[in-house]
Amino acid sequence: MESNGIMPPQTKHARRTGFTLVELLVVIAIIGVLVALLLPAIQAAREAARRMQCINNLKQVGLAVQNYHSSRNKLPPSRIADGHLTFLALILDYMEQTQVRGLWDLTRGNHGCFYDQTLQAREAIIDAYFCPSQAHENRVMLVAAVPGDGATHARSDPEVPGTKVGYYGSLADYRPVGSSTCNLEYTSASGTVSILKYNSFDWSNANFADGAAVQINRDSGLRYEGNTKRIVGWREEISLKNITDGTSSTLLAGEVGLAWAENGHAFNGDHFPYAGGIGREQPFCQRCDLPGGDGGDSGFGGNHPGVVNFAFCDGSVRPISRDTELGVLDQMATRAGGEIEGAGPFCSTTNNP
Repeated sequence: MESNGIMPPQTKHARRTGFTLVELLVVIAIIGVLVALLLPAIQAAREAARRMQCINNLKQVGLAVQNYHSSRNKLPPSRIADGHLTFLALILDYMEQTQVRGLWDLTRGNHGCFYDQTLQAREAIIDAYFCPSQAHENRVMLVAAVPGDGATHARSDPEVPGTKVGYYGSLADYRPVGSSTCNLEYTSASGTVSILKYNSFDWSNANFADGAAVQINRDSGLRYEGNTKRIVGWREEISLKNITDGTSSTLLAGEVGLAWAENGHAFNGDHFPYAGGIGREQPFCQRCDLPGGDGGDSGFGGNHPGVVNFAFCDGSVRPISRDTELGVLDQMATRAGGEIEGAGPFCSTTNNP
């Protein structure tokens, strides 16, 4: 009350300075809708970036193979022999990984055998060998398998005390393509003509595979030290001139699912498939994001929606739809099948009825 006893005038409505609960809920709901609309776009953008990085990794592999061929006039094999250097180990010099390749001491043991190498050499991680869409708990792991290279090695890793069975080594999400899944007609050293079924490849005959990256012929492609088993040299089987189906149409290497990636070490020939095949009998993996013990299946494939990335023999890289006819994949895997891509025959009548 003022001193003259007169009351000051009162405003009819006081001015609001905040939001009601209803208004806040409406704003929160609108923000939620916007986030829900944007999230798929953000996830799609991230996956696009991951797929591009995977493609770039395979481009490095393809370029490294081209440089390897320029140096040796041959394509790198899937592996030298049991327990020996693999496709991924042989191209390290051409992946700008000479330092890692230099960790492998070819004078130790059986000329570069995985089990004779130091832990540092076996566990060397190559970032370009991992697809960013593939999630590993660890890029180095123990593979619990007894050495199968035919030499006398300890059953357990001598550099990791407490290991019961197996050795430690680094992983990789890529593998070379060694064959189609067609049955193959071949002539043995004795002159016998036989049909070699896709699933009967082993350490003795995988050099007969019909793809671009095949195992060294152990009878004619390896050079030993005297009468020992110590390998001191090798001769690859395939050159670009043998890719008569066309280098731009023939698969060289591709991404594989988690189960296949974690089934073996990147640099251990014992752990590489005898002839990494793809086609009717070995389609893309379907549970590519699961380890083998959790239901993951083997085969080429990855975690990119709808596609699998592959490098071709000309060094190019492109995604292949998961809906591709399996017979077409057989065609793309062969180096000299004489097929026209996408047209029959998928496998010759003498091979697969």
